[in-house]
Amino acid sequence: MRRPVNMATYTGKTVTEAIDNGLSDLQVNRHQSNIKVVKFPKMGMFGRVRQAAVVEIEPLSVDTDLGDTLPAETPMTADENRLLLLSSISQATAEYVKYLATEKKITLNYEIKVVPDQFFIEMSSNDEEELIGPKGQTINQFQELANQYVVNAEKNPAVQEANIQGIKVELDINGYRAKRSRILRKVATRAEKVVGESEGAIYFDPMPKSERDQIHAFLQDSETVRSFSEGQGDERAVVVAPLTKLND
Repeated sequence: MRRPVNMATYTGKTVTEAIDNGLSDLQVNRHQSNIKVVKFPKMGMFGRVRQAAVVEIEPLSVDTDLGDTLPAETPMTADENRLLLLSSISQATAEYVKYLATEKKITLNYEIKVVPDQFFIEMSSNDEEELIGPKGQTINQFQELANQYVVNAEKNPAVQEANIQGIKVELDINGYRAKRSRILRKVATRAEKVVGESEGAIYFDPMPKSERDQIHAFLQDSETVRSFSEGQGDERAVVVAPLTKLND
């Protein structure tokens, strides 16, 4: 029978590297050990590792009469490696958002859902209003920074080798995004009506790209108005104008 012995701790730039370091040092394979991920790596703004991945490995001794029954070590597949990297990046991104909140003296917890090409980070906090901010400014700022964090992480050679790119991050808290989307739809519908009746253009206040895109989507099939964005950086805003008045 197998008898557990002491756990040993190993580090690496990625979880995979930490595990490989440990298995090599202990001269065992995955089937001969229990592996626990203690810490996921934290990546800096330019894809550099700020905190190494940490794993604990417990080698298992095997009676000699059962030794030949152990399966051979199976190398990690490309898909398994990609999933492991995605898990590491999403965890590091969520921790980065938590750090941003801490800088504003906001305490938050989170849950992560990883789907193809997107991380959904659902946050919870006793400071919900402060975390959202006026007109969603704080949560949108955090989301923009989180997306930039992932862009920088994607420059890491190991991440590029796994063909991980174009990941988008969405932050939410207590259904805020759905509520905000309903408001944007009402605003777009109202703008369509006013512009259609007055034949004048409406200039919205600046808003993040994700919200501008929603208004464009709501109005894309309109028979009376069209929408486009103008301005630079944080001042970029939506304009709704009659179809016959303005061109691209």
